[in-house]
Amino acid sequence: MSPLDLSPVLKDYEGKWIALSEDNKAVYGSGDTAKEAVDKAKKSGHLDYYIFYVRPFNILFSGISELVF
Repeated sequence: MSPLDLSPVLKDYEGKWIALSEDNKAVYGSGDTAKEAVDKAKKSGHLDYYIFYVRPFNILFSGISELVF
């Protein structure tokens, strides 16, 4: 399996929670909290999605520590 580049989809959601479509091509809802993202997705009629936080782009996560530039 090749790596998946989500940067075109996530570029406008830095520091936000999102409800992402199962095919990783659309954001159904976003917000400052996971609940807000879920509520927006449900309100738009979407029930199947992934929820996650889009970390700030200037932070690298190595698995054991964060590096801020």
